[in-house]
Amino acid sequence: MQLQQLLQQGLVWQGQQQQRHDQQQFVDSGWVELNQNLGGGWLRGSVNELQVAQPFSGELALLVPLLRQLQRPILWINPPAQPYLPGLLHQQIEHSPLLVRTHSQQHALWALEQAIQSRQFGVLLAWLPELSAAWVRRLQQAAEQHQQLVFIITAWQHTDEARAYVTRLQLQRGADSFQVGIKKRRFGWPLAPFVCPIDQLLPTRRRLVS
Repeated sequence: MQLQQLLQQGLVWQGQQQQRHDQQQFVDSGWVELNQNLGGGWLRGSVNELQVAQPFSGELALLVPLLRQLQRPILWINPPAQPYLPGLLHQQIEHSPLLVRTHSQQHALWALEQAIQSRQFGVLLAWLPELSAAWVRRLQQAAEQHQQLVFIITAWQHTDEARAYVTRLQLQRGADSFQVGIKKRRFGWPLAPFVCPIDQLLPTRRRLVS
């Protein structure tokens, strides 16, 4: 049988083509190319890993369009710095951050799991070292069951050990742009880094000079 016949019968999956999915599954990321590459946006009921090459390089700006949409509070667990309320208001993020600080990762994971199960939050953000496969799977099961959107912000990793994250992104500053690489996504292969124009959301003093 010819390849074209197999394609017409739907017997061959073409990895380079985006499949269509129910848009109700997704929350708009606010970035056109990121939405396209993730199959529609951030998947509801998912735990997503954001690996940052350097803290404060733009990881929160990436999430600003999402945070603006929320009708429920945002939980911040162990952020590397105190959230700056005037800055959040400037970005039109109306909900004040609910902040949890713990002295151990075990306590942070317990707090995160309890918060997911409470169903009280629009988004949950947790700054944590790399998690074990068992903990990622446990959090993903809870997030899917309770339809919560969770982001784990962690350091850049050079290993490719399997984890149950729905998406795994690597975020870094290039010479003149902010770049997003997709190590894992639900509806396709990994993707090489692409430019995401987050600088348009940053104060003038923080924008890159070209």
